[in-house]
Amino acid sequence: MGDLALAFVETGSGEPLLLHHGAESHKGQHGLLTPHLSPAIRAIAYDQRDVGDSDSAFRDYTMDGLVEDCVGLMDALGLADAHLAGFSFGGAIALNVALRHPERVRSLVVGATPRSFARPSPFVERALTLTPEERAVVMLDASISPRAQRDERLMGVVNDLLRGRVTAPGSRRAAAITTHHLTRTQLASIAVPTLLVYGSDDPVVPPSEGRELRAALPAAELVELEEARHGVALEHPARVAGLINDWILRHRNTA
Repeated sequence: MGDLALAFVETGSGEPLLLHHGAESHKGQHGLLTPHLSPAIRAIAYDQRDVGDSDSAFRDYTMDGLVEDCVGLMDALGLADAHLAGFSFGGAIALNVALRHPERVRSLVVGATPRSFARPSPFVERALTLTPEERAVVMLDASISPRAQRDERLMGVVNDLLRGRVTAPGSRRAAAITTHHLTRTQLASIAVPTLLVYGSDDPVVPPSEGRELRAALPAAELVELEEARHGVALEHPARVAGLINDWILRHRNTA
């Protein structure tokens, strides 16, 4: 964390769980998820640097900086280790923390995350050729089903996230995102128990990415949620929270 202050909110008590938000998001992303988590889980959702209520960086950084922010927050909270969960870019941060600091991670929950953000996926490449207005519609449909877009509460959260867009082309954050690139050798060294959660209908990070991670990670399990898109934890918070509750119960600290 260094000289950057990170804002966070927490609910519950007991098994510590750090929640990592996505690229175009902030800690409020988890507002629909945390009410469904067990009260025996201390869920800590924080804003990454350059996002929300956290400090902004004044120089370029890479994934390493975001990893050290997470570990620094754990140090500040007095956590020797914790469970980590993240979706999309948040899952990338969680994986990289486990790679660089395995002793700090009890277990992982990684959702809708590719092995690499070094190059845009074919879907994202096509979306980037559209006008900003067209791209916003396409990305919303890729993340949230048309049925769920009629849910006023859900769309209130989604619109709040969209108003706070932080990953502008050419920004420090946009450059840092492209430094997430894990080789199969690196993945094979991540031995902590890992739950992979992917939407069956996600065009941004399709479930084939989850299958690739499951094949590479030594201790991974994969769940493909039917009728879920890229915003798997936004549209299906109760289902995802149920998976997290069960996972942490299975991998809780019994010392």
